[in-house]
Amino acid sequence: MAVSVQQCSNNQDQPITCQNGYGCHGYEFIQNDKTNFEGECRNASTVTIFPRLYFSITLVQGDVPLSSDWNHLGFTCNKQNLCNTRQQIRTAVKLANEYYPWEFIERMFWSVLLSLTIILPIVVYYYVTWKYYTLRGRVPGLQPELKYGNLRQLGMITNRRPTDSYVRGFEKMQKQFGDIFQIWVGSNHYYVFCRPEHAEQIHSDRHIFDRADVRTKTFGLIAEDFLITLAGSKYKRHAKVIIPMLRKHRFQSQISIIINYVDELIEIWKDRYDKQDNSICNSILFDNEQLMLDTFTRLTFDYDLGSLKHLSKTKKLTNSSEDEIQSSELGVALTIWIGAFRRVIGNGMPTFVNDFLLKIDKKYQNALRTLENNAENIIRKCQEEIDLNNRPKTLIESLVSSLQKDEELERRKPEKEQTGITKRELVGEMLGLILGGYETSATVLAWFIYCVSQKYEVQQKMKEELKQHGITKETSLDNFDLLDQCEYIDCVLKETLRLAITSFGSPRTLLHDTIIDGFQFRKGDTVVSSFTLMQRDPRYWKLDPNQFIPERFFGVDAPDANHNPFVFGPFGGGHRGCVGQDLARLELKVIIIRYMLFVTFVNTSANNGDHYQQARISPNQFTASIKFD
Repeated sequence: MAVSVQQCSNNQDQPITCQNGYGCHGYEFIQNDKTNFEGECRNASTVTIFPRLYFSITLVQGDVPLSSDWNHLGFTCNKQNLCNTRQQIRTAVKLANEYYPWEFIERMFWSVLLSLTIILPIVVYYYVTWKYYTLRGRVPGLQPELKYGNLRQLGMITNRRPTDSYVRGFEKMQKQFGDIFQIWVGSNHYYVFCRPEHAEQIHSDRHIFDRADVRTKTFGLIAEDFLITLAGSKYKRHAKVIIPMLRKHRFQSQISIIINYVDELIEIWKDRYDKQDNSICNSILFDNEQLMLDTFTRLTFDYDLGSLKHLSKTKKLTNSSEDEIQSSELGVALTIWIGAFRRVIGNGMPTFVNDFLLKIDKKYQNALRTLENNAENIIRKCQEEIDLNNRPKTLIESLVSSLQKDEELERRKPEKEQTGITKRELVGEMLGLILGGYETSATVLAWFIYCVSQKYEVQQKMKEELKQHGITKETSLDNFDLLDQCEYIDCVLKETLRLAITSFGSPRTLLHDTIIDGFQFRKGDTVVSSFTLMQRDPRYWKLDPNQFIPERFFGVDAPDANHNPFVFGPFGGGHRGCVGQDLARLELKVIIIRYMLFVTFVNTSANNGDHYQQARISPNQFTASIKFD
């Protein structure tokens, strides 16, 4: 009991406030074992007024007026009914405890907590709906659903699983709303533009349109310090180290590395399919991913991951899907890591939810540690071999030589004054570059094989061009002049990049308010130049844009040779375009040449021309028969 009341009279022990033989009259309130008494110490009738807490109690003995506060409590003491009976004391105790402030606060706490339990979810629901799932401004679009945005409405997701690519959804929106519309991909909101004049404005003004915030919400969750997720001074600090090392001429002396890896994959295919009655390959995308993984990491980090070596040790696969191929430990970790990335971009959840889910995902965390350990091994190997007195020759040498000598000292500086990169940033860049450097190129190679497998004559024209320029299996391809003579192969690659669907476009986030085509947009909005839609839009192409026709670009008088430059952007555009596009084009061209020197790809009846959404958009259930020349 927090408060007790006892009668105080001459025949009881006097409180410490009454001394020298004086008696006390009235009652004592004992609060938490401490006596609280402010009455008078004398033998006459007294009035004892106790301290006012959230109320006041006046106990009366004698002929004095009654307290209004006491009457408000519904309890009366007067001359005929002195407050000294046991029942009256119990009543006083009950009243005191009911109104004792700490109990009042406790009661209020539980009342407030109950109210918050009911009200807070409602407030959060309306806030999340307003912030993440509400149409904005005058730009047309579909009213989004909670969590999914427009994904379910456009048929891009069913039963929580992707069933169609985002590009299909964008196509449906363009047909319904025109060349400017807004769309919610889960919790990510975009304003989409489908005309070249829009792309020109977005990719020309670097002071208004910069890195898309969605990069931080997706790539940034799995590779926090990857160049594509950075902006401002930090981006410039990293770009200074990375971009110069990804120029085409840096890799001229390393073309033999590309050739060796391609030949290694071709040998694996020979072991599987040569002299087999059924030479259908169901693992085109997977095989090219292993090829690009080894190729990119060797070119940029001077490190052999051994993905193809592991692939060559697996049993021969003639009728098995790529899911049945046993991956190395690193391959498994990459699969888990990229799978997490796919969930992040496709589950529709806000960033803070995805961040939390990744932190508690033990499988993902273990995969991340495996990848970080491999990155550490690459760094350690480079540190043992690098000569800091010489200029860096590879990307990894440039990164390692740029490590900060004193990270704590640099951390205390303003971002604009910092130089070099930290060890953590280096690991993040390596993981991000591996993801960006192998998956996209592997997907393009899969699209190339899909397209040319349906066009035998295109493959024959490429083979004839190689013969025309004297390029054989023994020819070194480190002569850029010789590579440049393969113009038809350039057109095949360009047509593949035009027709291949790898993403829905190139997003940018506004640094300042601006107007596009009469619509007002605010700082922080994300806009997308949908190159994928424009690359297939018949308004901008003379030949059927839905057909694979490399001749549209071949020759001086080619029908589409002089197309609007802003309708073709497979690597994005402007100052935030793909930093590795020079290397990617070189890798793809050399690999295509080696393919055409050894094999011919033949279409199968299983192909339906469809595609599906992963981190990149790939041919769906794609197979090809491989014939060796």
